[in-house]
This record gives sequence, C-alpha cells and structure tokens, in this order.
Amino acid sequence: MADKANVTNVESLERFRSSLVIFVEKISVVLDEVSEEVKRTRVWLQSEQRMKLDHVMKRKQKELDMIQQELFTARMSNLANVKTGHKMKLNNKRREMREVEGKIRAVTTWLRNYDSTVETEARKVDKLRHFIDTDMIRALHFLAEAVKNLHAYSNPGQS
Repeated sequence: MADKANVTNVESLERFRSSLVIFVEKISVVLDEVSEEVKRTRVWLQSEQRMKLDHVMKRKQKELDMIQQELFTARMSNLANVKTGHKMKLNNKRREMREVEGKIRAVTTWLRNYDSTVETEARKVDKLRHFIDTDMIRALHFLAEAVKNLHAYSNPGQS
C-alpha cells in the first residue's frame, strides 16, 4: 500500500467549483424572475385585468343604452329601415357584451383556481430555491475546503 496519494489534478475540481458558482448565480436569477412573475400575474388578475374588463363593460353598457334609445326613437317615428339598422347594432352590441362577460367569468375562474394551480407549482420553485440557498451553498463551501486541503496535501511544504 502506498504511503501517499497521487494528487495530480486539483484544477479540475476548481473548474467544477467555478462552474457550480456560475450555475448557482444563474439559477438564483431565474428563480427570482419566476417568483416575481407569479406575483405580477396575481396582481394582473386581481386588479389590472378586472378593472380593464369592468371599464369595457361599462362603456359597452352605455353604448347599448344609447342604441336602445335610438331604436326607441326610430320606433316612435315609424321608420322601418332605420329600425332594422338599429336592431342589428343592438344585437351586435349585446353580442360584444356577452363576450366581455365571458372574459370576466374567465378571469374570475382563473383567480379562483390560481392557488390550486399556479401556487402549487410556485411552491416547487420555493423548494428549489431552498435547495439552492442551503445545500448548494454548503456544497460550494465543501468544494472550496476540499481544494484547499488537496493543495495542502499535494504541496506540504508550501502551506
């Protein structure tokens, strides 16, 4: 049995450690972006998208009221060709309002299901974040110590 191990290539371990440091930095940035995007999406659903659709719905309702008033006026004046055009406008506006109502229902459904779908997946990101912040950092420290010890072992007089 040999009295001394033959340590010849500590540089490979140093390169691996350097690559691991770069990986940890990049993955941390990506995980931060994912977490922020999850938050932004919730805010978008809760406020921005809902307010926008409510505003569109109010505007469409005003337009519908105006078309109904014009149709009522046309009926009172007994203009058949005007009534047909107003009926078409009225039907189109009602269809547009149903579309907006469908979008509002979709946003409400997305928001209701947000915790069970998106947040469940976001927890996986949090677990990965914990792994990166604890285990990978410990691994980096271990590799640094291993490199230091191997250098000291292979060059005993230079320490």
